[in-house]
Amino acid sequence: MTKTLNITSIFLFVLLLTGCVKDPPPVLTPSAMQVDVPNMQATGTLTITSNAKWTAQATGSWFTISPSSGVGDGVITITAQNNVTNYSRTGSIILTTGVSGNTNYLRKIVTVNQSFSQLSVDYDNVSFEKDAGSKIVKVTANTPWTLQIPSSASWLSVNTASGSTSGDLTFTVQANTAGDRTAKVTFTYGDTTKVINMLQKRAVNASPTAVQALTPVNLSVNNSRLIACTWTPSTDTDNDRITYTFEVSDNAGFLSGDGKLLKTIATDSIPKAIIPELLKENTKFYWRVTAADAYSGKSVSQIFTFTTGTNGGYTDGEYRVAFNNVSGANPNEIIFLGDGYTVEDYVDGGKFDQDMTTGINAFFNVEPYKSYKSYFKVYKVAAYSQDSGVTQLDKSIAKKTAFNTVFKGGSSMDADEFIVFKYAAKVPGMEWTNSYATEANQISGKLQNTLVVLVVNQDRYAGTNWSWSDGKAISICPVSTSTKAGINFKNVINHEAGGHGFGRLADEYISSENSGKTIPEDSKTNFKAWVTYGFYPNVDVTNDQLLLRWKHFLGKTGYDAVGAFEGALYYSLGAWKPESSSCMVYNEPYYNAPSRENIVKRILRTAAGTRVIEYVNTVYTPIPNDPYSFDAFVAKDIQKSPSGAAMLLTKSVNPLTFVPLAPPVMIRVY
Repeated sequence: MTKTLNITSIFLFVLLLTGCVKDPPPVLTPSAMQVDVPNMQATGTLTITSNAKWTAQATGSWFTISPSSGVGDGVITITAQNNVTNYSRTGSIILTTGVSGNTNYLRKIVTVNQSFSQLSVDYDNVSFEKDAGSKIVKVTANTPWTLQIPSSASWLSVNTASGSTSGDLTFTVQANTAGDRTAKVTFTYGDTTKVINMLQKRAVNASPTAVQALTPVNLSVNNSRLIACTWTPSTDTDNDRITYTFEVSDNAGFLSGDGKLLKTIATDSIPKAIIPELLKENTKFYWRVTAADAYSGKSVSQIFTFTTGTNGGYTDGEYRVAFNNVSGANPNEIIFLGDGYTVEDYVDGGKFDQDMTTGINAFFNVEPYKSYKSYFKVYKVAAYSQDSGVTQLDKSIAKKTAFNTVFKGGSSMDADEFIVFKYAAKVPGMEWTNSYATEANQISGKLQNTLVVLVVNQDRYAGTNWSWSDGKAISICPVSTSTKAGINFKNVINHEAGGHGFGRLADEYISSENSGKTIPEDSKTNFKAWVTYGFYPNVDVTNDQLLLRWKHFLGKTGYDAVGAFEGALYYSLGAWKPESSSCMVYNEPYYNAPSRENIVKRILRTAAGTRVIEYVNTVYTPIPNDPYSFDAFVAKDIQKSPSGAAMLLTKSVNPLTFVPLAPPVMIRVY
């Protein structure tokens, strides 16, 4: 009995110990989390390390796996279909063990990538000479391919028309006894094709036709000494691209040396050549043009002649002084440039001179510029454009011009300021101390206190001024000939150049999109920041008479028109101008009193060589020995209210239809 109890006790003890042993944690580890297989005959393997039963599921329809389950360690074989597409594809294998929700559950996802079919050649265009010969084209491929030569190209053959991998192809051509012949060879691989172009040069070539003179007219006399020769375009029966070489000489033999003139100019495919210098007066010149194709075909024109007179012109980049200052130690300098003017426009007294004279006169016909004209020095600088007129994006008109000026739509304009300043710097003293490779707003030197007026040879109303916080300015002004109120070239000059450019004035009009709206706080903040750079003396964001920027004019004899008129800086509310209207509203030839004052301050301070603006590092700082005084300004301020002509223009404008000029582009230089 005792023995039986002992055996039973031992059995229960062993059973108890066995029941307390826990299962080991599950293990499910794939050998990689990503498997890459090739596009053709693709297989891959994935090793599984596990201590339990597991299952595997493939998510992509383009590959299979085997086995799909196992116990313990195992190896899964991946078999993919051939990928004949031109894009890669991705699938996954989902591995699981245990029961979802239980502590023994594990889930792993392995990505399967398959590359796509690819084929490339080292030449997309293969050219053969007219003689029989061969060329090798290297094929790089990871897929079977075939190629096909058109049946019409019996003159072309290849050593093999198919392959399953990379290799070299030898294309052979027979001798060509006729004109150019071409063929398109098509490779097919998977569901994709690729074409390479084969050309065998002609054995027979037709030369281009000889050109005929257009300008100057053959045998003409008394021509300007500034010459651009043009001719009829040559034609080619083979439809080849034609290029031209122009020659001009002062002798019929086209000889050089010993004081003889011979200029040779390649003009590419342009039937025009600009002679880059002033020719001798009263001299007979000879010129001819060679038209050539790429196959040694050429024709030389007959020799044409023209005789110069005494009238000269501007060479490209030449500057001239329109007038000098006679007052002040230092001149207030303005540079007038033109865009969209061809060489023909630069003859003395030609369109460039005429338009510059109109613009300069318009600038100085309005007070205070009229009374202070003697403080200015004005330059004109020539810049040849290939085309007459400029690009108009909104009309899909493209032109090649010196400064790449564009009408952007509405009254907004743009130009390449980098090139503008480069030409302005041709004026002596206009130092550009930094490399031309730097950004335009890094210019330093005299240009920082010089206005550049870019006159645009396009009869259209628009205009935009670009101002930099360091003082540079470009006023873009097209030569509108409109007789409607406020939109003539002269009005644009007054608004953009005299107002924004030199006067640093703000716009005083209300834009259509902001009618009835209050100026937002961020616009006020921006306005105040530009005030510290010396801008915007003619507007304010308060109407408090004790704080107004022009409070010193209030109640002053002769300045009854000055007050605080709400509606400025493009908004109806929250911004005020000093008079009911001025040039900065409808472009009329009148600047209000605070505007005139700021203009005179700049004129006198520049002339005296003192600091121009009253702020230093955004802090108001009086100018020592300031040459400007308010009493002297008032004494010389001869037009304290709009003239009859200015008032008539204002009354003639229909505010419902008038299109104001675009807001200035303001650029801070840090």
